[in-house]
Amino acid sequence: MRDTPLTQAHIDRDARMVDFHGWNMPVQYTGILAEAECVRTKVGLFDLCHMGRLEIRGADREALVDRVFSGRTAKLKHGRAKYGFLLNEAGYPIDDVLVYRDLDVMHVVINATGRDTDPAWVRLQNEKSGFDATVVDVSDDQAMIALQGPASEMTLQPLCGTDLSALRYYGFTTAPVLDVECLMARTGYTGEDGFELFFPQEHAGAIWSALLGSGRSLGIAPIGLGARDTLRLEAGMPLYGQEINLEIHPLEADLAFGLDMDKTGAIGIEALRAIRAEGFPRRAVSLGAPTGRVARPGCKLFQGGTEVGTVTSGTHSPTLGSNVARALVLAEAAELGGILDVEIRGRTYPFEVVPAPFYRRKR
Repeated sequence: MRDTPLTQAHIDRDARMVDFHGWNMPVQYTGILAEAECVRTKVGLFDLCHMGRLEIRGADREALVDRVFSGRTAKLKHGRAKYGFLLNEAGYPIDDVLVYRDLDVMHVVINATGRDTDPAWVRLQNEKSGFDATVVDVSDDQAMIALQGPASEMTLQPLCGTDLSALRYYGFTTAPVLDVECLMARTGYTGEDGFELFFPQEHAGAIWSALLGSGRSLGIAPIGLGARDTLRLEAGMPLYGQEINLEIHPLEADLAFGLDMDKTGAIGIEALRAIRAEGFPRRAVSLGAPTGRVARPGCKLFQGGTEVGTVTSGTHSPTLGSNVARALVLAEAAELGGILDVEIRGRTYPFEVVPAPFYRRKR
């Protein structure tokens, strides 16, 4: 397993460590329910150094991103970020990513699952297109950590050399933290207010410790992958490999907001236009049950005794006090208010098709 610059910090806090796609990562510290509540009500600190980060430079940097990214770069103002996909020619996602449009560079954040393959794929498209662009994988040089929760701004502001209240959601800027130049984005994967910080890897321990110190009176805690998965599911955010993959396209996954379907020349968009025109038989739905068993990925779904789909993610929601899941089902089974039976260990349990997301923070 590979370690992040913060692995020892997690071990020192008695985190339970697991193998996460080849990375030695904390799955929990005090417990998933307590950690999820901490993020929803206070502030949590996340190690995201296992994720990948690309910097695309050169005269044709934006043209290259327009070629490989499902969103339109020209619609993205400088200092803004956008969610979307790297699609293959058939319109299926190789990865879901965040793109940040800076003045002289395009930043692309990729998943840990794509860290060893995405950079080579983007470089290949650059070479095939003949663009004047350079794709630099800075994943091993950069640290990435996140603050998430209602007290995130109050935790970061005393350490930061810019007015964070002026930074909008999905905006980013560059400013010093502990005299270390950081790219800081008002983004996250929990549904809460928060920030993601990118900076040279050698400063990871110092900035991690400083944030824990700054947020101590606000109830800050380090948060593991278990609570992160629970939080993102509550907020309706997809997990690559489950909600989307090379067999589930963004339209059926209810992620069309990450697509610019009018783009020309972008890999995969023309294929998705054809899929949309022809129609597709499956739809992503949200499921809820007040009690009973938790539905896990891979559980089969039935309606009237007929198999209609599969659970893609499921957990107990500590915020709602109920069981929640996302699933991919036949379109005729996707009606809101409908009841689907989830098969769990040989028995079936009723879940209702409910609106998404399960949780939306008050602003």
